[in-house]
Amino acid sequence: MHDDLLHRAITLAAPLFAIFVVVLVVVEQAATRLHRHRRVDTASALVTIVSAGAFAGAKVVVGKFAAVALALVVYEHWRFTTLDLTNPMVWIGAFVVRDLVYYWVHRSEHRFRLLWASHQVHHSPMTIGFTTAIRVPWMEAVYKPWFGLWVPLIGINPVAFIIADVTAGVIGQLCHTRRVRRLPVVEWLFVTPAAHRVHHGSNPEYIDKNFGAVFIVWDRLFGTFEKEEAEVVYGIGKPGDITVAEALTGGYPELVTTIKSLPPTSRIRYAFGAPGDASTLYADVAR
Repeated sequence: MHDDLLHRAITLAAPLFAIFVVVLVVVEQAATRLHRHRRVDTASALVTIVSAGAFAGAKVVVGKFAAVALALVVYEHWRFTTLDLTNPMVWIGAFVVRDLVYYWVHRSEHRFRLLWASHQVHHSPMTIGFTTAIRVPWMEAVYKPWFGLWVPLIGINPVAFIIADVTAGVIGQLCHTRRVRRLPVVEWLFVTPAAHRVHHGSNPEYIDKNFGAVFIVWDRLFGTFEKEEAEVVYGIGKPGDITVAEALTGGYPELVTTIKSLPPTSRIRYAFGAPGDASTLYADVAR
């Protein structure tokens, strides 16, 4: 039964989400060209397409055939309890748990060089929009699923977690825009475009802020919330956009080179240390 549900969830969710994203991106690009008379930056678009394609491929291989399969094994054989999927509260709980897991994984991606070397690809665009949302490094599809393998242990069916993940992805996509300014009431509980713009800022006051995917309450609780005040400066401190090669390798070539130059006793500490500040944002594989 669970195998069948998982197969349906994955089979339906992936193409529907892909269609949704493509429609948003096309509409955004058309609106930009019509209203601002700008041409599409083909070089930047190519970087995004390659990054998104690599991520999608890795997601299928690692997500469907490894992480999901293992999550199902954990759920079937080692769960402590069983939560009934016919209970709406179970779905709400799965969604909240998914968002909390995302918050801490996302925060870790900004606090450890080993993970920021991957995640910096998503922060590399010099602006923010729906295309920014899909510039995701393939490496994230490899390591992220494993951080949630404890969830089936507490009785949350992997089906519910996958659907929560897709739903959060849709909401996250909508938050990558400059067209929506402030949502005064909503922003107390939920991540809004304004809050997420802050997250993408390389302004000193905006670095390492607003990690939540759906609920901004995590940032308010754990001291990482920042309100959008100053105009956001996007990018990772590198002049211009990254290349296709950099989209596929992230900051790992620089990280490996630096680690090799360090004494053996310092290498692990450096890899798991925090990236540099805004002044060394790109050279030090910073957040």
